[in-house]
This record gives sequence, C-alpha cells and structure tokens, in this order.
Amino acid sequence: MTATATDYITRAKDKEKQVNDSIDSSDTDGFLSQWASALGAQQDMLRAELAANDGYAEFPALFDTDGNLIPAKLINTTYGNAWGLLPGNDPTESFTSYFNPSKARGESQRISNDAKKGYYVGTVSVLSAVGTSGSGTGLSGLTTVRPVIYRLDKGFSIDAVILDNGK
Repeated sequence: MTATATDYITRAKDKEKQVNDSIDSSDTDGFLSQWASALGAQQDMLRAELAANDGYAEFPALFDTDGNLIPAKLINTTYGNAWGLLPGNDPTESFTSYFNPSKARGESQRISNDAKKGYYVGTVSVLSAVGTSGSGTGLSGLTTVRPVIYRLDKGFSIDAVILDNGK
C-alpha cells in the first residue's frame, strides 16, 4: 500500500512529538536523536507534498524563445548555477556548452537578458523523491544536512510535464 499525504503528515507529527518528548525528558543530552527525528519529520512533510501531487514536483527547465524544451541540466558551478547543454535527450551525456542565466534583479530584465541569448527559463513537473543534501564530516557536518526533493530523471527528461515555457 502506498502512503498518502495524510499518512506522511501523521508520521511527521509523531516524529515532532518524539523530539519534544526527548527535550522534556533529557534536555540536550539526546540532541542527536532529536536532530534525527526532526529531520525525519521534515522529510515526511516533503513526502506528503509529493504524495498530494502524485509524486510530481516542479523544477526549472530551459527553453528556446519559441517555447521548445532544450536538453539541459541545471548545475551548480563555482560561479553559481548554470545550464549544462546536452547533445541529446540523455541526461548522463557530457555537456556540449553552458548557459549562464541572467542575474539581473528584476524579473522582466532577467527574462529580456536571457531572451537576447536565445533562452527562457521556465518550469516543468517531473516524478520526484525525497532525500537529504549536505556536506561536511563529523558532528559539524550535521548542520548542513537538510531534506530535499530531487528529480528522478537525473536532471532532464523530454517527457517532463511543461508548466511554463514562456509562450
């Protein structure tokens, strides 16, 4: 049986209660179990969000100025986020080039700047899952761990549901 959004919300509330009970009974002595329960509660809330949307979540996608989906993956670089352009529809292929979206403050200026380069950053919906993201090692690394919704299509799918392609 697949869990529903309500099931995940109930699980999240149970984990939040575990955190509060632990704080009441052990103060900060149980900080690791408190942290783990709180993280689990946050993950269950994201799972509830996904369950309510049949497993789909929204992500940015790259389009040409005619509204056609471009095979590209949003990646984090030394200089911020950029689009790695793919040679075909396989998201595991090496990038052929990159597109750095405008960082203008105003939305209309960003859209105009990107259009001058032949692109529009829109939105798609794809099957997704919940995981964690973070870096670091040891206890200090715990402070960077957070729950995230991630794409199951490895960053690009020609079959993505297009929500906004600029047209």
